[in-house]
Amino acid sequence: MKTTGFAIAHASMLLWALLIAASFSAAAQVSQAIDPILLTGLRLLFCALVFLPLLLLKGDTVMTTRGLLGHAVLGLLLALYFGSLFEALRYTSAVNTGTMFTLVPLMTLGFEAVLTPDSRLKQRIVPMLLAAAGAVLLIMKGTDPGELPSPYALTVYGIGCLAMALYAPLSQRLKANSLKGRGPVPMTFWNMLFGAQFLLVFCGFSGGWRSASLLTLKDFYWLMYLAVFATLATFWLLHRAIGVIAPSSVISYIYLSTLFITLFHWFWGRQMPLPLELAGAGLVGIGMFALLMSSRRAVLAMVQS
Repeated sequence: MKTTGFAIAHASMLLWALLIAASFSAAAQVSQAIDPILLTGLRLLFCALVFLPLLLLKGDTVMTTRGLLGHAVLGLLLALYFGSLFEALRYTSAVNTGTMFTLVPLMTLGFEAVLTPDSRLKQRIVPMLLAAAGAVLLIMKGTDPGELPSPYALTVYGIGCLAMALYAPLSQRLKANSLKGRGPVPMTFWNMLFGAQFLLVFCGFSGGWRSASLLTLKDFYWLMYLAVFATLATFWLLHRAIGVIAPSSVISYIYLSTLFITLFHWFWGRQMPLPLELAGAGLVGIGMFALLMSSRRAVLAMVQS
């Protein structure tokens, strides 16, 4: 394995972490008067349409009934996550949703242990617990000094984070069976197309479609940004790096994104760091460093063997 390959993979994930961090603030820029389910449905639909030309060029449009069912389940998980993000942002800050997202890897470990068991998962537990503890301290900061985050927002987004944590292990499990041989392009297209359909159909019954008249050019711009950079680009960067560096190193960049979110909050928001935030950021940093060292040792052992 070439050193340059690892450097490029890590640089890709650094960009991934920046895009993830920026996505939470971008999502908060969309008008809160518009139904969040409608916003999410449009976002996923835009993503699917961007990938449609690539899908047609590859000629990868044939799908079995079992394959469609698998994509439908994965699409539902995506719909739950993105829908919960927009809904939670009505009641809490982008900082809180962004830092709570860092708990997803820890949740993913639990699902991986059930769906795709691996003895090496144990090596990630302690570093992820440290980083997760730091994320919890950051979440406790609340929207304003001394104010805890909305319990409703944490509950709603917590459900969405569980759905996102289940997404990766379930995708891996399905790709070994009903979705065997599916590449990142068709996986992204079908999953997001199904997710968009679920949400837009729900809007038809709930009446959320009526808020579409409130959609401005500014809202449309932010939706396109979220679709292209916060969803499609991050998905591509993730799959670009995951075959080069150890999985634990890839997962650890989620923790790096929370440091970027906190820095955005301190510098652009002109907020003085609180002791609770400093402690949380420190724990996240220590946890991420431990994960990177663990991954490096695993790679060296693999090369030597």
